[in-house]
Amino acid sequence: MKMKRFALLLFFPLVILPGCIPAKKEQAAKLAPPAVVTNAPKESALSTIVLSPEAEQRLGVIVVPVVENEIRRHRMLGGEVILPPGQSVAVTAPFNGTIAKPENATELTPGMVVQQGDTIYQMLPMLAVEHEALTEVQQVQLAQSRTALMTLQIESQQRIKSAQVELENAVLELNRSQQLFADQAGSQQLVDTNEAKVKLAQQALEAAQESAKYLEKATLDASAISLEPLEIKAPLTGILSNFASIPGQTVVQGGVLFNVTNMDSLWIRVPVYVGQLRDIDAQQSATVREFGQSDLSKGNSVTPIIAPPSANPTAATVDLFYELKAPETWIRPGHKVAVTMPLHSNAFYRVVPWSAVVFDIYGGSWVYQRTAPQTYIRQRVEIEFVDKTETDSFAAYQRGPALGSEIVTDGAAEIFGTELGGAK
Repeated sequence: MKMKRFALLLFFPLVILPGCIPAKKEQAAKLAPPAVVTNAPKESALSTIVLSPEAEQRLGVIVVPVVENEIRRHRMLGGEVILPPGQSVAVTAPFNGTIAKPENATELTPGMVVQQGDTIYQMLPMLAVEHEALTEVQQVQLAQSRTALMTLQIESQQRIKSAQVELENAVLELNRSQQLFADQAGSQQLVDTNEAKVKLAQQALEAAQESAKYLEKATLDASAISLEPLEIKAPLTGILSNFASIPGQTVVQGGVLFNVTNMDSLWIRVPVYVGQLRDIDAQQSATVREFGQSDLSKGNSVTPIIAPPSANPTAATVDLFYELKAPETWIRPGHKVAVTMPLHSNAFYRVVPWSAVVFDIYGGSWVYQRTAPQTYIRQRVEIEFVDKTETDSFAAYQRGPALGSEIVTDGAAEIFGTELGGAK
């Protein structure tokens, strides 16, 4: 009896469970779906626009086939405008003295443009000037003035010798770089840099020689020391900046009076992530644009240059340098700019003229494909980038109308307005 009851208990659940399954299915069937979409349009079944021959002619519709081109890719990175070495010169005091404003000179303001050789300041050495009968104290002062003047004259000769050595060294570097460039082992940029160094060294030598001639004109007699003010001139053409001294101020020898910055050419420093450095063709020219400008804008062409190597290990970036000659007025040192640089690899893309692309209110890009005479269908195109040539601009894509499809160029905007009711 116990064995029979145990067998019945085991059989009972097997009989009950199958009976519960239909009930659960019916309950699940009664639950409402999470979403119901009715009349959902498909992009493959968009509106078909049929134009009459007169309307097609009036709209000026022109179609071109989709072609495939091999295009060099570009990458846009941020860059910083900096001053090249030697473009900013600090003018210092040749001796201890007092600076003054030249007679009939205009008021100096930071940012004003000066020409090479313009007189910026006048300077008089700190020497005691005595007259007629000399007291014991005055004699001591005169002796001190003579000693100071002799010291200035000796120092001026030393500056001449130092400037001559720097000029000779700069000339040697220039000759070496010119020979390397002639042997196709150097660059024109290195030659230009060394030419600028020679020019600056020549100007430093001329300034030292002028200071020595000025000190040699000093008159020493038993009662007085007389000097004419020394004119402090701009060593190069550029913009005045960083006024460290003002007229009437006493300065020490070597103290900075002002800076002159030449902005005929600027450098663009572009930090590049080390993982992308091999992809960039650093030997080709790049294009600089202001942030916010369209890729279709002309921009400024910059050429790669050889500069002292620099990198940022914290950001894992390496710096590339480009030269921008005759920059526009909006470009200034410290300015952040967008730099478009070419890549090594080329790729094949289907392209259509940029004028064939229209955009909806959500930013989606579309083109119109002619499927039959006077019959057009709007097709989505996923544009990857815009390639600009000297005569036209093309939209490159890999997802969109097939190769050889007839796409509307002129009249695409008019057809778009006709489809959506914005035109008649």
